[in-house]
Amino acid sequence: MVRKGLGLLQGRGLARAGRLALMLFCAGIASARDFRQIEADFVRGDIRQKTKAVKEAAASDNVSLSLKAIDFALDVQDVLAGDSDLNELLSVSVMSLKKKAVTEEQAKEISAKLAQVFKIFPDNKIRVAVLDKFEEFPAENNVSLINAYVAEKAQKAAEDALSAPMDDVLLKSIRLLRSTGNKTSFSVLFVADLMGIWPDYKQELEEAFGPLANSCGAEILKILASVQVSEKIDILDIIRRNEKISKKIKGEVAEKALSSSIYKADGEIPDAEELSPEQVQVQLASLKLISDLQWTRASKMVTDYFPIARLEYENNLITPVQFAQAIGDIAAVACAETGQVLSSYLDFLNKSMESDNAPVEAVVLSVIHALGGLGDKTAFDYLLYVTYLDYPQEVTDAARTALAQLKW
Repeated sequence: MVRKGLGLLQGRGLARAGRLALMLFCAGIASARDFRQIEADFVRGDIRQKTKAVKEAAASDNVSLSLKAIDFALDVQDVLAGDSDLNELLSVSVMSLKKKAVTEEQAKEISAKLAQVFKIFPDNKIRVAVLDKFEEFPAENNVSLINAYVAEKAQKAAEDALSAPMDDVLLKSIRLLRSTGNKTSFSVLFVADLMGIWPDYKQELEEAFGPLANSCGAEILKILASVQVSEKIDILDIIRRNEKISKKIKGEVAEKALSSSIYKADGEIPDAEELSPEQVQVQLASLKLISDLQWTRASKMVTDYFPIARLEYENNLITPVQFAQAIGDIAAVACAETGQVLSSYLDFLNKSMESDNAPVEAVVLSVIHALGGLGDKTAFDYLLYVTYLDYPQEVTDAARTALAQLKW
């Protein structure tokens, strides 16, 4: 009886399994038949019916109709240029592409086909869809395409801002270059920012080229060398603010900017009358960045700058406050000679004080604080002498503190 019951249960199980297998088999046949019907609808149908067929096929991760639709659109675009139904078919077809549904070889072909679509069809919706798919189907040629597109728009905007305003396609292109861009991308985006092409989108540009900058130090230096002095100030400001740019790149740029502003082509130091206000601004901005970064590689050049800063101060090219700041920045990245240079200058200030030509207090204090921080014993006699002169109390107190900081 038990054996009979087990046999009955096994029979029922086999029957259910058989029915399940039959159902799955039939479902497979139905799926295949359904796609053939969808494909037939695509071939026979008008553009709207083709769009519907593409959507149906894509719902089951079959992109073969999407590819056929893109080929169809490319074939008829001369005849139906600007047709809204054709644009919709193409947009849907591009958006339905999935890398997981194609082979590696097909992916390369799709990438090239997407580039064709971007070039030929100016519709914004289509181009945004293509840009979305460039991330899924990357190719070096497509990066070059987007570089050229952004550069062309920037050139047009430079000539006439109304001819190339920021739009969805351009903004998407800029954001895409952030993750896929190369050195050319960096240069295009950086120059667009530097030239103020799209001022309302400055942050977008800087967020896009920031991650690319650290492999583009040479490109930044080339741009720095090729622009006017006023633009060098802007470059320093741009790299200073961008947190994505490394200390190394910032230091190299600041060092180059300072060097180009304090030496003439023959390596000589310019006279005060040869310096423009913009050159002086470059000097102060690059010195400040070097100091903030503690970029000690430039320490010798920074100390070489002191006599130039002094000359500028004495010729009213920089204010006492700016000179005092420069002294502090020079001391922040001092070299072996810095203590001697500043001690000699304190000697000069003391002699001026003796002659009833009292120096500006902010400048004296800056020199004293710098010498105390350096701890160079060369400064001992000059700091001590400060305490014997009729300086304000704050100055003599600072000199005593600096004396206590000297290293013996």
